[in-house]
Amino acid sequence: MLRALRQRSVAGGVYTPAILLLVFVVGTSYLGVGFILPLRALYGRSVGASSGEIGLMASSALLTGFLSAPLIGRLSDRLGHGYVLFAGLVVHALLVLAYIPIENPVALIALRGLEGIAVVGIMPPARAIANTLAPPTRQAETLGLMSAAQTVGILLGPTFGLLLASAVGYHYAFLVASVPLAIGAVLAWIYLPRRASIVTTDATPRAVRAALFTRPLALAYSLQLILATTQGVGAAVWTIYMADLGATPLVIGLSFTTFAVPIILLAPVAGRMADRYGRYWYVLLGIAVCGVLFVIYGLPINPLWLVILSVPEGIAAAFARTAIDGLLADATPPALRGRVQAVYSAAGTGSAFIVATVSGFVYGLYRGLPFFMVGGIFLAGAGALLLPSVARMFAPGVVTPRERDDFLESVEEFPSAEELARERVVSE
Repeated sequence: MLRALRQRSVAGGVYTPAILLLVFVVGTSYLGVGFILPLRALYGRSVGASSGEIGLMASSALLTGFLSAPLIGRLSDRLGHGYVLFAGLVVHALLVLAYIPIENPVALIALRGLEGIAVVGIMPPARAIANTLAPPTRQAETLGLMSAAQTVGILLGPTFGLLLASAVGYHYAFLVASVPLAIGAVLAWIYLPRRASIVTTDATPRAVRAALFTRPLALAYSLQLILATTQGVGAAVWTIYMADLGATPLVIGLSFTTFAVPIILLAPVAGRMADRYGRYWYVLLGIAVCGVLFVIYGLPINPLWLVILSVPEGIAAAFARTAIDGLLADATPPALRGRVQAVYSAAGTGSAFIVATVSGFVYGLYRGLPFFMVGGIFLAGAGALLLPSVARMFAPGVVTPRERDDFLESVEEFPSAEELARERVVSE
C-alpha cells in the first residue's frame, strides 16, 4: 500500500491514492488554519490589543513568511519536501496551542511572526510534492485540486471557529483548531514521500539563481505578485469597507462564500482545460475580468452587488490561478521544485504585505481607492500579457540556451524527457 501511495501513476492519472491523500492533507491542514482565521484579531482585542497592534499581528506574519520562504525552499530541496511539510504542520499545530497561555499583545505579535514561518512550511513543499507526483501533462489540474481543497478548508474553518469560540471560549477553539493540523502531520509522515528526488545537483549558486529566474519563471512570479494583491486588500479593508457601505455580518460572510465556492467547484476543471488547451488565454481573461471587477468594487454601490460580483471574480480567479500554476510547473527545473515554490510563495506574501499596508493608509483618503489601485494593477498586467514577447513565454520549455547550459553543466545525471515521464518517487 505504501509503495502504491508513493508512486506516480504510470498511466498518467491525477486521481491516484498519493495525490488524493496529498489533497486531503492540504484540505485538513487548511481547515485548522481557517478555524482560527477570524479568531486571532478578536482574541487580540479581548486581551487588550489596540487596533494598531492587531494590524501588526497580520503584518508580522506576512513579513516573516516573505523573509523565510527562500531558506525553507532551499531546505525543502536538500532535506526532502515531505520532511519540511511534516515539520511545518507540527510546528503550526504547536503555535496554535501557544495562543492559549498568551495574553500579551506584544507576545501575540511575535507569535504571529512565528506562525508566518510555519505557514510557508506547508503549502510550498506540498505543491512541490504535487509537482513530483503529477503527470507532466496534468500539472495544472493537480494543483487545481489542491487549490480547491485549500479553499474548502478556509471556507468552512472560520464558521466553525466562530461558533465554537462563542459557545465555549477562545481557548477551547484554539485547542480544537490544532487537531486538523496534527492529523495532517501524521498522514503526511506515514503516507507521503518524505524525500522525493529525481535529480541530484551540485550546481553553483550562480547557476541556481539563473535557473530560478528564467524568463517563464519570472513571468509566473510576476503574475503571482498581481494575484496576491487581492489577498492584501482583502485582509486590510474588505470587511470594514462592506461594513461602511451598510452590509450586515451575514452579507459580509456571504461575500467570502460566493467568491470561494466557484474556486472549489471549478479549479480542477480549469486546471484540466489549461493543461489541454494552453495557459495563455485563461490567464489573460482571468486577470482582465478581475481588474474590471475591482474597479467596480471601488464605486459607491450597494453591498449586495459586491456579493453578486464575487461569483464572477471567483470564476476568473479559478481559471487564472490554475493556469499560472501550470505555467510555473512547466518551467520548473525538477531539482529546484522546493526553491521555485518558495520564491513563488514569497512573491505572493510580499505583494500581499505591501498592498495591505498601503491599503490601510489610502482607505482613509477615499474608501474605494484601494480597490481602484488593485484593479489598475490587474489591468496593467493584462495589458502586459498582450505583448507578443510576453505571450510567447507561455509556450512550454521556453528557456534560453544559455540559461539551460549554465544550469545543466552543474547537474549530475540529469534525466532525459523519457526518464522524467517514467519518474518514480523514492522515499527513505
